[in-house]
Amino acid sequence: MTSTEWPEQAPGSPGGGSSGSRWSTGLKIGILLLILIALGWVLLITGQYCSTGKPISELPGVPGPVDDLFDSSSFTYVSSIEGLNNPMGVAVGLDGKVYVTETGGAHKIHIYDSLGTQELGSFSSPGSDTADRVPMYVAVNPDGDVYVSDRGASKLFIFSPDGTPKGEVAPPEGTENWHPLGLTFDQAGNLYVADVTLGKHRVLVMDPAGKLKLSFGTQGEEEGQFSYPNGIAVDGQGRIFVTDSNNGRMQAFDKDGKFLFLISRGMSKGDLAMPRGIAIDTKGRLLIVDTTRASIQAYKVSDSGGADANGTSVEFKGVFYGDLDRRISFQFPNGMALDGHNKVYIADRGNNRVSIWEY
Repeated sequence: MTSTEWPEQAPGSPGGGSSGSRWSTGLKIGILLLILIALGWVLLITGQYCSTGKPISELPGVPGPVDDLFDSSSFTYVSSIEGLNNPMGVAVGLDGKVYVTETGGAHKIHIYDSLGTQELGSFSSPGSDTADRVPMYVAVNPDGDVYVSDRGASKLFIFSPDGTPKGEVAPPEGTENWHPLGLTFDQAGNLYVADVTLGKHRVLVMDPAGKLKLSFGTQGEEEGQFSYPNGIAVDGQGRIFVTDSNNGRMQAFDKDGKFLFLISRGMSKGDLAMPRGIAIDTKGRLLIVDTTRASIQAYKVSDSGGADANGTSVEFKGVFYGDLDRRISFQFPNGMALDGHNKVYIADRGNNRVSIWEY
């Protein structure tokens, strides 16, 4: 009995290659269904918009905006204050005036309008020659007075909003001489000062009358110690955030100066290198200027109800390097200020300017 040889079948013919044809047909049907579904969704949203008149973002089925986006796509360049000489600190007054400290040139504090388009005046630390004064950081208290830490004079001066001298803050009782650097105010008018006296790097908190309320920290590398703390920010819970610059980290403390947590130095996403300026924005995000990485980094600090670090979580939200397409990238940025609305001011030291952004 001879064997029967079956002829080869051409692809697509019954009994051979029909599986590929069925897959091809199924894929086409699937794509067609997806197109019809998408078209139906567009028609539905369009009909809802025509009938309700609501913005597209408020209609059912439309994804909401990404609330915590923090990168170049969320920033718009406004303007720059050019022609400065080593700007270090920047602050925004209650009336929108912008104050900038200049550690080079004439070592002055300049006053500008909110857009930085017009200089409204300038002033200097009183009773000192140019070489002897080094204005570093600036802050405005709830009454509108301007406070400037002067590294050369080792003093903290007070000025009226127009730059008229009003005196100085005396070192709190028991601190003897001091070397004030970073500073800020809380809503109650309490003054927070980073003191970098040799061997005593610490944070001092004074009430509006100048009486010492709290002192914490020493010089060193352990948790709760500092090496040239620069920026200070205080949130609505009274937590104190300090950029521990030479240790390359940010440390957080409760209202009593108890250590909570830190954002460490490192090379991973969200790590720091040399943090300087710090602020808390209207969305509750912690913004930190990293001077050697030429960036602003954002974090969300969440409290899950715990009384210590175990009840707090920190989430890295993104980084902003400036707008490279517009050539407004940063070079050794230092101080930072927010206007309470949607503007951020960056003392861009290496570029001798303050750049202004909206986000």
